[in-house]
Amino acid sequence: MYIPKEKALIIQNKFIGDVLVSSLIAKNLKKLLHNNVEVHFFCYDKALGILEHNPHIDKIISFDDKKLKQLHELFKMVRYLRSQNYTILIDPYAKLQSRIITLFSKAKVKVSYDKPFFKHFYTHTYKSVLKTKLYDCTAIENRLLLLNPFNKEGKKLDDDTEIFLTSKEINHSKKILSKKNILAKPVIMVGVLGSSKEKSWPLEYMGTLINFLLDKYDFNLLLNYMPSQKDDVCQILSEVDTNNPKLFLKPLAHSIREMAGLLYHCSAFVGNEGGGVNLAKALNIPSFSIYSPHKFRRDWGCFEKQDIHESVHLKDICPDLYRNIYIKDLYRQTELLYPKLRYSYVEDSLRNYLEKIIPTETEKEIND
Repeated sequence: MYIPKEKALIIQNKFIGDVLVSSLIAKNLKKLLHNNVEVHFFCYDKALGILEHNPHIDKIISFDDKKLKQLHELFKMVRYLRSQNYTILIDPYAKLQSRIITLFSKAKVKVSYDKPFFKHFYTHTYKSVLKTKLYDCTAIENRLLLLNPFNKEGKKLDDDTEIFLTSKEINHSKKILSKKNILAKPVIMVGVLGSSKEKSWPLEYMGTLINFLLDKYDFNLLLNYMPSQKDDVCQILSEVDTNNPKLFLKPLAHSIREMAGLLYHCSAFVGNEGGGVNLAKALNIPSFSIYSPHKFRRDWGCFEKQDIHESVHLKDICPDLYRNIYIKDLYRQTELLYPKLRYSYVEDSLRNYLEKIIPTETEKEIND
């Protein structure tokens, strides 16, 4: 008997981390509906590279986030999406733009989070969880919660994030690294800055950490940052020996996929918690992340139960600061709180981590 194929739209604006974890919805929806579904994914242009070549996504609809803030552009997109006749709409973004798209969609199943007033736009809504039950972090748990209408038996779903690189991309990035002789030693990619000031460990601390890595280890260091962050990077490097042959200063990647290709050949990623860490986890590359005071492992500490991923957080050394305080207050006080995540604590934690992940030559000889 012929069963009509479902057609689903997943709406997830934002960037690397959010889009990566929301791609799990596509992967599991295909499994739950036994591939009897065509999955489209709606995201920012900047996040397109995260989803390319993903076998669980049949079509990516990307857009310029600035344009979509213009009402006439938004309603042009609304009309286009309505014409696609989706039968399923899943909205983990749950913001004004996605709610307007949902309101005008003809989908028979519309799923999102339980929010006052807006929940009436959907056929199924679920309260976001604050504590994990089945998965490592709430970022994943809450996305997979939206699959409940299709997961009647409540099965544990696949929570492994992935970015799908082609062999051509992997070989191309290897050539770039080999040409500069970077692969002659183990390579550590260093995420020197977060996506904003509030997500970046103090610049002087990061400069000292780079010196520590250069002085104590025979690694090549590949710095990762956006061109727009050049001024802050220069401040970080003002106390660093930039002539050290183990330090590679200029970004070699011009896109997310190029960065992922380079990261594929690295021994580890070290840096501020954020997009780079999420990419490393999706590629199964060891990661050591430094959390900002207002972000939490319970939300983004995915896969940290595995030995290859570790992190440090201000709460580790100043637990009293986190009693009876709101996240908004933590965010406002970031500049005061971040320095309390002491350099010495991070260095000691990183030293122990690297000795476990990348054995020294002596350790290698013993193991052999």
